Amino acid sequence: METLFVFIMIILFFVLMAFIFSTALLTPLIGKKNFLFVVGLGFIVGLIGGAFFIAPVYDDLPDMARGIYMSTSEEQEIITINISTDSDVNKAIADVEKIPGVLSVKSGEITVKTTTISSDWKSSLESRMTTVNSNISSAKIISNDTIMVQIKPGSDPTDVIKKLDDWMVLVSGVDIRFSIVEVQVVVDASKVDEVVEQLPQGEVVVTNISGPVENEIQALKQSLPSNNNIILFCGFLGVIVGLVGMFIDSIIQGLKALKDRLRKKE
Repeated sequence: METLFVFIMIILFFVLMAFIFSTALLTPLIGKKNFLFVVGLGFIVGLIGGAFFIAPVYDDLPDMARGIYMSTSEEQEIITINISTDSDVNKAIADVEKIPGVLSVKSGEITVKTTTISSDWKSSLESRMTTVNSNISSAKIISNDTIMVQIKPGSDPTDVIKKLDDWMVLVSGVDIRFSIVEVQVVVDASKVDEVVEQLPQGEVVVTNISGPVENEIQALKQSLPSNNNIILFCGFLGVIVGLVGMFIDSIIQGLKALKDRLRKKE
């Protein structure tokens, strides 16, 4: 949310509070019997202001805090992205490495989705994958249509999966439907938003952002009260403003009396 928009929303909420206060000031004219009217008005208008003006700003509070944390933090964040092996993975990684703020890029597991793998072939395929292709450091069949593959550093994921597909079809008739490479991008915390904006569109998908800043944001989210509580608080704030407006004369007289007593004691 833009800073100007936040400022306008807060100003509008204060305008509503001023409306409640000014309405309560009229109680000497409309009578004390309308005490409940002022209280009810303050509560309802406070709820409306909280729901329409404060709640949207409150929802964006974690994002605003994230922006402040990122701009001042010297920590590192990890952006996890997925890249399809149907594209040139090494080229996509090279493009990401050139983005200002990126410190390092490391490819991780490859999730391979296949046609159905029968129980008869499961153990055989799993044990032979690393020997058939030397670039595969480990492979595990976690379900009858999913394989998790780890490849050696510097290997071409696209080439590895293509050769694995050719071999699996030849020996077992199991075909690879699609596969996704998980890539971890280490960036300066202050550059996270800029890096995300410059990631190759259509080639990568951001799945997670983690690190010290995100940990701070999650802790902040857990400590914040719910939206409903904030709206309810605004309703009670409206009641308080209304009561202050209703009894402003008594309050001023009481403060003057207290001030006189303090002077006498001196």
